Amino acid sequence: MRFWPLVLALPLGLSSCGDKSAVSLTVVLEQATVTAQDGPLGAALGGGFELEFSLGPEASGSTTVTLGSFAVQNASGAALVDPVEVIASGASFPLVIDKGKSQAVTFTLSPKTLKPADRDALCAGQVKIVGTVMDSLKGGTDAVRSELLTPACS
Repeated sequence: MRFWPLVLALPLGLSSCGDKSAVSLTVVLEQATVTAQDGPLGAALGGGFELEFSLGPEASGSTTVTLGSFAVQNASGAALVDPVEVIASGASFPLVIDKGKSQAVTFTLSPKTLKPADRDALCAGQVKIVGTVMDSLKGGTDAVRSELLTPACS
């Protein structure tokens, strides 16, 4: 009976061991916007987003992040504008994130002229921005996606 306090405390002490974010890169896509602005040559795609990169404090070292491809999809996942070029503000890639550190990077969607049918599809409902980033520590790719949003079309 003397061992009950030890047995009860043991699971509590091990609960943080399974936390993947303590040892790996977490990437969150936030503050996404998508626009389609009508102009003399057709509608132009615009918008942007922020990527928040966080590397856990228990990671084996720093990681180097490179950008993959990005696209705008409709709510069901069909590509509407693919690929979309993105421009980073205040950071250059590849980007090094040290263990236990975080960095937010703001991106704008590179202006792209849309065909009338593509503009209509983009403005017909909710969309999401999706993309990938490569993580050298993981040796693989992480998918990122925004929440569904309604494009600003004018």
